[in-house]
Amino acid sequence: MTKNGWRIKTVCSFLSTCILSTGCSTMITYVPKASDNGQSLRYTQGVGTLSVRDEQQEIFMYPTFRAQGAQDPTFTIGYANNGSDDVNISPENIKAYFRGEQFPIYTYVEKVAEIQSRKQAQQIALAIVGGLAAGAAAYGASRQTYTTNQSGVFRSRSGISSFASTSTTRVYDPAAGIFAGAAVGGATALGVRQLEYTAQAQEQAANSMLQTNTLAPLQMVSGDVIIRGCCEPYVKSNDIIRFEVTARGKTYFFDFLRQKAGR
Repeated sequence: MTKNGWRIKTVCSFLSTCILSTGCSTMITYVPKASDNGQSLRYTQGVGTLSVRDEQQEIFMYPTFRAQGAQDPTFTIGYANNGSDDVNISPENIKAYFRGEQFPIYTYVEKVAEIQSRKQAQQIALAIVGGLAAGAAAYGASRQTYTTNQSGVFRSRSGISSFASTSTTRVYDPAAGIFAGAAVGGATALGVRQLEYTAQAQEQAANSMLQTNTLAPLQMVSGDVIIRGCCEPYVKSNDIIRFEVTARGKTYFFDFLRQKAGR
């Protein structure tokens, strides 16, 4: 492969890494810890669910994923209205604490806005990097260098002598430059579209987040709760995430022990 070919391959590989890489992160599991205030703990496919029930309502919570990244942990909450009148349930009913510090709960609007902002920033960065890479690849491809080595022997009056020489020729090929620039530019366009598709999938997933709901008697709702800005990747002993859920003037606590996956 020519030096230029390696250059184009390296640039395209770099762009592919920028597009597809999601980074490495510590995987965390959350183990529910039932309290003594009437909570029950049940398991489904290895995932524990905490629930509490009285004559007016029932609330349950469980980690949405068996294992997940350390940041922005996601849980699912469900609420059943067992009372005789309507009740409103929304993220405002929930508070989250980690190591004694309160962290906010994402609203649907906040999460979608963050997804769009991240997508735009990544697309701009990719376009800039891709433009610089395309220019460099085009410049290098259009100015290729060829080296010729020659050696041999010749006979003279004084006898037989050997010779060796090296010559370097620089060739300007605009067509090669156009091809190289187009190849990298195509990879950049592919990356921009991939970021768009990823953002669409994330927005679709955000539809499962808990939003404001008015529940009539005997109605039930469930949705995902994502803690914003939490947590660090390092796990300590007795690392607890606590939720406080308030409904009908009562407050319930749900504790989950944070552990490294595989323990």
